[in-house]
Amino acid sequence: MKFSAVLFDAAETLFTTRGSVGEIYGGIARRYGSQVAPEIIQAAFIRQFRGAGPLSLEDQKRWWKDVVFRVFSEVGMVENFDAFFDEVYERFRDAQGWILFPETLNVLNELKRRGFKLGIISNFDNRIYSVMDSLGIRQFFDAITLSSESGYCKPEREIFQAAVRALGVPEARILLVGDSPHDDVEAGMRAGLSALLIDRDGRHTGKAHLRRIASLTDVLSVVTRV
Repeated sequence: MKFSAVLFDAAETLFTTRGSVGEIYGGIARRYGSQVAPEIIQAAFIRQFRGAGPLSLEDQKRWWKDVVFRVFSEVGMVENFDAFFDEVYERFRDAQGWILFPETLNVLNELKRRGFKLGIISNFDNRIYSVMDSLGIRQFFDAITLSSESGYCKPEREIFQAAVRALGVPEARILLVGDSPHDDVEAGMRAGLSALLIDRDGRHTGKAHLRRIASLTDVLSVVTRV
């Protein structure tokens, strides 16, 4: 298969949190009277995030506030929750809260050098623009398709269709790269895209029907310049 564009998921594909969510929340929470260990906050976050239901497209900040409120209702409430949440929310607006994976810049540079169009497809809210600016990668991308702007969330087919339109490339010529077997890879394949599952920690060895890679660098050996 020859590709002319690569479509990336964003968080946990191109960049990740600067420390665990529990560490970041816990560090801020200590200034609001909390003494809860980061690993306890992390475990509660995973439970509450998974049980939160679909991301709200109308008010994503409120959706996140509800998740974080449930986390600290479980582990012990901080003082002045509204101020605490605003600080947490802003921490994830730029490179204070996020860091690129080591190979990201090199891979993006090489793909652009080879002439590929690049796109983002993400359920991230509009903070992604300041995150990408802060991390120095926004200029690589020809199109950014967000759930908050398209009106659809992964794994819905419509957001993949919107991303294809934004890139202006036929589905068969686009390679999708993401870290979620369900929301990225399987959903993208149903929408007619070829897809790679980035599995840095080998957590998805049971997904034999999916093509897995361990690093973004592996994308370079898959794509072929038209």
